[in-house]
Formats: sequence, C-alpha cells, structure tokens
Amino acid sequence: MNRFRHARTAVAVAAVLLATACQESMDPTAAPESRSAASASAGLAASPSPAAKTRDEVISDFRYATKSFDLGLTVAKDPMKRECVAYSTAFSRTEPGEKDLLRVISRLKERGWRLRGDVDAEGATFLESGGWEAITGVGPLPGGSADKHSSAAGALALSATSTCTKPPSPSPR
Repeated sequence: MNRFRHARTAVAVAAVLLATACQESMDPTAAPESRSAASASAGLAASPSPAAKTRDEVISDFRYATKSFDLGLTVAKDPMKRECVAYSTAFSRTEPGEKDLLRVISRLKERGWRLRGDVDAEGATFLESGGWEAITGVGPLPGGSADKHSSAAGALALSATSTCTKPPSPSPR
C-alpha cells in the first residue's frame, strides 16, 4: 500500500511537471520556517474560509506557503486562459516529506485555507479557501525530469480550481 501511495504522488507530481512546461514564473525564496508536526496540524480545520479569492490571490498564497522550497515555485499557464485554475509545483534539492507538507499547510492556513479531511503525506491532501479547492502532495521526482530542474530531488504539487464564471478564452493556434 505504501508503494502505491508513493506511486500516486509521483504520478501527480509528474502531471503537474508536464503542465509546467508553459511556466509563468519561478521564485526561489527564503529559508524554511521551523514548526512541529503537531502544532502545524492543530486547528487546521477550525479556521474560517474567507470571501472569494482571485487566481492571483491563490497564486500569492501558494508562493507564500512554499517559500521554503529552495528551487522556487513554478506556476503553469492555463492554455485555455481560465481564471478558475491554478497549477503549480515547488521544487527542492532534497526530497520533501511530511514535515515540509505540514509547513506548507500551516502557511496556507495563515492565508485562510482550511483542511478538508486528514493530512496524507503519502498521498493527496485537500484544502479549501474563498471558493477554491486545492490538492497537494509531496514526493520524489520521477527520472527524466526537465533539464531546468535537474538539481531537484523532489517536489510539492499544489493545484487549485474554482467555479468558472465565464467561458475560457480560446487558446492561440
């Protein structure tokens, strides 16, 4: 079962990596914040969800939450130019684990995100905020990753969707 969960996480990370081929930006940032697993998960489900958020606010939350990942956050452009999806991957020279995931969840909580269900460091963890639903997971990068991330040993995939209120813009041909 453990291998199956790691395989699912690797597949999820690989899918986000494929999506990041049309990247928006990379933001290498500061040193990690120290928190215990118990304090990071305490009260996560109790925080209120704020009013509706924009895609830019969601991406700002993702950047804030993943600033401890030493190779930065890559945000993928949506080929359909929808404002209701946000796909990103935070890369690290070391393989991220449960402690890293809990740190990201704790930082998202500071920005008004609520945990939906339990934290699953070996699978997927779900959150919600301001009309958005997010999924995140950590794991090793599969072999053959893009050259730009050749020094990365692992990543955290963080993606969110919201209700699309207008039709997507057609992608250029």
